[in-house]
Amino acid sequence: MIRTSHPIPPAEQIRLHLELAARRTRRALEQRRRDLRFGAEAAFRVATEGPRALHDSYLRVRWKEELQRERIAFNEFYARYDELIGLLCLAAHEGNSPQCESEYREKRTFFTARYPKIKTYIAPHLATDPDDTLPTLWGRRSCDAFEAMFSPANIAALLETDNGHLIGRMMRANAAVGAWEHDLEKRETNAHR
Repeated sequence: MIRTSHPIPPAEQIRLHLELAARRTRRALEQRRRDLRFGAEAAFRVATEGPRALHDSYLRVRWKEELQRERIAFNEFYARYDELIGLLCLAAHEGNSPQCESEYREKRTFFTARYPKIKTYIAPHLATDPDDTLPTLWGRRSCDAFEAMFSPANIAALLETDNGHLIGRMMRANAAVGAWEHDLEKRETNAHR
């Protein structure tokens, strides 16, 4: 039977209030412990995975930027290289002229300044040949097909010291440029996925 009309004694009221307060405190502490545990796990996960994801994202952006720079370098190099090949073929077929010499000097200046950077891109695709050499004061030194086409001071020196290897150099250089472009297109396709 439930007594409803009798008041609860003050000692019992204090005990009930303390019991309720203890229950609420216990519940709050348990919730805090869970929050700290899962919060620490989440914080640890963010601390370990967050920077790695940011680093991976950063590397992907840098890779795409490098591909864009390489594409710009390729387009500029290919346009100048095509002009150089046309100029060398013209000089070989129709003879050397002062206009050809001035154009060659202009293209030679471009290649001597920019080829060291371009060489890092194209070297893996370039087949070497023992005939690709340059005359120096102490004999001939080896070089690659591109250097052999733009290193001589003028077209006359290039054609005189060529020994009939110019066509082979042009073919190897064209194959290297084609392989570089194919590799670059493949990497650009992978970057857009």
